[in-house]
This record gives sequence, C-alpha cells and structure tokens, in this order.
Amino acid sequence: MNNRRHDERNALRLPPESRDSRRRQVGTIALGDAAVNRFNRLLAHIAPNAPSVSADQVVTLARWLEQQPQDQAVAILSERLGRAEHLRRMLNDSDWDVGADTRDRARMLTSYLQQVDDLIPDDQPLVGHLDDALLVELSWPAFEGETRDYADFCRFRALERPRGSSTERRLAWETACLAEAALLQQRRGVRSRSYVASPGLPDFIRVT
Repeated sequence: MNNRRHDERNALRLPPESRDSRRRQVGTIALGDAAVNRFNRLLAHIAPNAPSVSADQVVTLARWLEQQPQDQAVAILSERLGRAEHLRRMLNDSDWDVGADTRDRARMLTSYLQQVDDLIPDDQPLVGHLDDALLVELSWPAFEGETRDYADFCRFRALERPRGSSTERRLAWETACLAEAALLQQRRGVRSRSYVASPGLPDFIRVT
C-alpha cells in the first residue's frame, strides 16, 4: 500500500490537450514548433508506440510541476533520471549482453539527457529537466522488461558472486531463475491440490 501511494505521488502523466493551443511559455523560454517536432521524432525512434507531445501539454505539465512542493517536484524528476542512470549502467556492464536494437535506442535516450540546450534548457529553474524526465517516462515501456531483468541479475551477482566469464555468470543467473520458477510452480501445484476435497475420515476416528 505504501509503495502504491509513493508511485501515485511520483506519477508523471502526460496531460490531455488544452483548448488553448497557443500556450508555449515554459520558464523564460518559448517552445517552438521545430524543437517540439525534434523531440517527437526522437521519441518515435526510441519508442515507436509512445504518444507524441504538444507544446501545450508540456506547458501544462511544467505548470503542474511548479505547483508541487519543492521536494516532491525534485523527487518526480529524480526518479526518472535515476531510471536513465540504471539504463546507462546496463549498457556499460560487460556482464550483460544488450541487443543491438535496444542498445541503439537506449543510447539515443541517454545522449539526449546529456544535452544542455534541448527542448527545455537545463538551466531553467526546476523545469529544466522536465523534458528529460518526460522522455524517460514516455519511452520507458520499451526498456522496462530488460532493465528489470538486469536489476535482478545485479542482485544475484552481488549475493552469489558467481565465477567464470561474463557468459558463465549470466548463465548462472539464468539457471537460478529457472530453478526459482520451477520451485514456484511446484508450490502452486501443492496449494492447488490442497484445495481438492479430502476423503472422509474413517468411521473409527470420526468425531461425533
């Protein structure tokens, strides 16, 4: 329950379009069509299923962020940037084999985050990293599965300290995952059998 409340408080949702599509001011800068289009093209390359954004939606989100308590607003941005850092560590980890397509798209994302003068320049107070966080949020479904597996592998590697080459260490993790899945399946089978009606007690031990 506490984790659910935390997730709700740190949610970063793309707002619906406003009727006033002329709003473009974020901080001290105005969002131009060319900059918004570049952002959307990059987003489409990174995550083809992600929704495109409009200047008005970014403005609405920026105003909403500025209305949050300072520590909460910082936490919302930091959580997304932390995901990107996890993604960067995954790319640089020689023990983890990232597919070429995923690696290319992940590098597009991390490269954008390193830019200072992007859709919203980083020197804008508070909202300067909103576009970075929004790019991570909207593209994250394309990386979520693999980054979750990588986090599990890192926990396994830290606890079990498997030896051998990179391939052997990853194989050890995969073997452990399969063993855990088999054990879980066995436990589910035991629980399901326990629900089957048991035969009646013999008459000589039946309680009357």
